[in-house]
Amino acid sequence: MSETHLMPDFASSLSKMSSEMSIDQMELLQNYITKQVEFKKAEEAFLQAMGIEDEPPAHTTQALSDTRQILENLKIRLSGSEAVLLASYIKWLEGEEHQDTKRLNILLSSYQRKPSNTTKIVDTLTKKHFLETQSDGLHSHKTFQLTRTGEEHAAALLERLLGSSDKDHLALVR
Repeated sequence: MSETHLMPDFASSLSKMSSEMSIDQMELLQNYITKQVEFKKAEEAFLQAMGIEDEPPAHTTQALSDTRQILENLKIRLSGSEAVLLASYIKWLEGEEHQDTKRLNILLSSYQRKPSNTTKIVDTLTKKHFLETQSDGLHSHKTFQLTRTGEEHAAALLERLLGSSDKDHLALVR
């Protein structure tokens, strides 16, 4: 429900509620609301001082949307490496620095892009310095993160795929 629709309902409920409240209860409600406003202001000031934004920048939101659009478009035939790189890029844009192959497989399956061996592709992308592996346990899902080189390559790949006039092609990670 949007905030514009919420406020009239809230005002009406508050009006009805206050007619049934004692003065002591109304003062307690007033104190509660005052504390909530103070908390919200302090939280916003803290986030601003730390340089943390409540909402992602517009370019991040657009990159997320564009990347999802590419993964959804099954006419764009991506290699397994590109599908993994773009899925990792989505997770990175969403703020997940550390990822694992199990959750990445779930994401890729939701786009019908699941490669045959994500763990092997992560190894290949690690060798190309696009990913950095944190744990390399035998028979376990790998934990990894996108490197700066990987971020740049994923962004360049996204731009190339968005700008391509031929949407039915196979893209290859170089």
